[in-house]
Amino acid sequence: MAPPSAPAQKDSRPPTRRAARPLQPYLLSTPALAVIALLFLVPSVYNVVLAFQSLSPYQSPRDGEWVGAENFSELWSNGDFGGAAVNTVVWLTAMTVVLRLLIGLALALALQSPVLRRWKLRGVSRTIILIPWMVPQVVAIAAWRWILDGSSGVLNQALTGLGLVENGIPFLAQTSTVWWSIVAIIVWRELPFVVMVLMAGLQSIPSEQYEAASVDGAGRWTSFRSVTLPGLRPVITIVVLVTVIQTFNNFVYVWLTTGGGPGRYTAVLATELYNAAFFDNELGAGAAIGLVMTAIMAVFAVAYMRLTSDREETR
Repeated sequence: MAPPSAPAQKDSRPPTRRAARPLQPYLLSTPALAVIALLFLVPSVYNVVLAFQSLSPYQSPRDGEWVGAENFSELWSNGDFGGAAVNTVVWLTAMTVVLRLLIGLALALALQSPVLRRWKLRGVSRTIILIPWMVPQVVAIAAWRWILDGSSGVLNQALTGLGLVENGIPFLAQTSTVWWSIVAIIVWRELPFVVMVLMAGLQSIPSEQYEAASVDGAGRWTSFRSVTLPGLRPVITIVVLVTVIQTFNNFVYVWLTTGGGPGRYTAVLATELYNAAFFDNELGAGAAIGLVMTAIMAVFAVAYMRLTSDREETR
């Protein structure tokens, strides 16, 4: 018969360093969290508070007058706000994102073609594609304003020299061409990012899938539809989300090309925010526009991610 086991004794040893280890990650991340709170959280909270106040840039933050939802109600009653919202959603965002995606996919497929590999031109081609992205936005816009100038622009000089037009076309000063000109500038400057990301996505698709599709008798279009597009779907999801958020909040392109003109024809939400805060001296109204923009982007991001995740689950 086995002897009875001795009663378990309570461990009276002092706690080791392992017991205090769970606190270590929090202590190490505290400086980074403090910086994030200082640079992002505090301004965001203050922007929400400011949206319900009336405050001038020349006043102290303590002098803000609480006006409730008056800043938001004035936005809905302002006739220019609706036009700026439509311009932001349709022209500035949807048009440029769709064009960048279509053109970028075509260029990514072209850069992956065997012809460029055979002639050893892949490196040169990719470098050329990156040139617009290397140019700062301000420099690119200044160059395009000179190209599109109605009297001395290079494009108008070429058109008149070829006899295609009699007089120069004021591309950035007439309503029939101004938005198309802005869209062209944005697509030219921001296209390389889309091309590079899509190229990375194409390179991640296993070649065995194309070989299997070829064995099954699939042609180029069938392979593109059944192999390439499904393989690129996660990459396209990220590209669309990033470019939409980046473009929707962009201020530089419209402001430096037309300033929202002619008249207010090309005004967008970002320029309306700037005008309200620094020309009308109503920081509260500008903060209200910023909150509306944030809400629109939050709704879009949640809806888009849910839509794309549902499609992935149903595959």
